[in-house]
Amino acid sequence: MWTMRVVFWVLFSYCVVERVAELFISRRHRARMQQSGFMENESKLGLTSMIVLHAAWYVAMCQEVIFRPSEILLIMRYLAVGAFVVAQALRFWTLSNLGGFWNISVMTKDTTREMFVSSGPYRYIRHPNYLVVIVEILALPLAGGAVLTAGVFTILNAVLLARRIMIEERQLFLIPGYRDAMGAKHRFLPKLFVA
Repeated sequence: MWTMRVVFWVLFSYCVVERVAELFISRRHRARMQQSGFMENESKLGLTSMIVLHAAWYVAMCQEVIFRPSEILLIMRYLAVGAFVVAQALRFWTLSNLGGFWNISVMTKDTTREMFVSSGPYRYIRHPNYLVVIVEILALPLAGGAVLTAGVFTILNAVLLARRIMIEERQLFLIPGYRDAMGAKHRFLPKLFVA
């Protein structure tokens, strides 16, 4: 059991470092995009809510793992670790395809030409990066025995993501060619998994 605790804290530390690095990368990408005519299409409240949710998730998870971890089957913890690791592979695949267009804000540019990514994981689903976040918010706490954190923050994340995806898709479907290239794809699961 102590091995799983070590694994959890390694993954937790990795996730903290990764999120902080993302904030710096996002700021740099957002500045470049603004210089080339992109505009933010999300309120400060919406973006702040996402940041607060993720910060609170770390605090709640840490508190629960240290003071009130649940006894869950070891196999469930291993499955959670596996899901988290697979999600990281999907994250790097997604971000490498988005390149300089990735950031934590919803940004668009008035244009008459096609400007969207449809390669990599976007060949199969519309929102692979959001799928990564969904899996992370559920799986990492479960790996540490933080069942309450996993449940509560999965629900809170679903509420915020539903709003954000609505804003983002409203803008994306205005881009010429997006509906034809991406409209028939599901948001989170490839069609072969969805009836």
